[in-house]
Amino acid sequence: MKIKYLFLLLAINISLSGFSQFIEEENSTQAKQETEPQFTDHLFFGGNLGITLGSYTYINISPIVGYRIQANFSAGVGIIYEYFNDKRIRGYEYTTSIYGGKIFTQYILLDQIILYGENNIISLEKRYFDVANNFPDNGRYIIDVPWVGGGLYQKMGNGGAYILFLFNLNQSRNSPYNPYEFRVGFNF
Repeated sequence: MKIKYLFLLLAINISLSGFSQFIEEENSTQAKQETEPQFTDHLFFGGNLGITLGSYTYINISPIVGYRIQANFSAGVGIIYEYFNDKRIRGYEYTTSIYGGKIFTQYILLDQIILYGENNIISLEKRYFDVANNFPDNGRYIIDVPWVGGGLYQKMGNGGAYILFLFNLNQSRNSPYNPYEFRVGFNF
């Protein structure tokens, strides 16, 4: 009788140890899946926001979505919207908007220096921006405005803040931007 109980206890013990080994393997597989970064773990959001109010009103809203390809290298896309209203000259007022999209890449060196490149494809109102009269119809036209430069990057949690000094590679008379731009932005 005692031998039957001994065999029964031995059989239960073997089956339980096999079952616990199965659970440990399943838990280690789940832990491995949880530690592997998902697609959304590489995404970041941010952008720029600018505003000037008064007789000259300027509003810039430029959100971005980026993807960290490597720890220090990322790329992404964004939307550009700029509103202008100028009443500085008596008897003359103009109101217009610039809108479009952008693609960008950035590389962070030494955790604080950022190299940055961006290409904007924007829509402009011909009567305000086509000073060279390059576009035959009235309405709007589209131009490319590539920017390159660099600056400082401060990492904060999963995101960071940056200060950039950029150079406009489109120096045509139809570009609405100055040759240089100073930009402050963030991502999270």
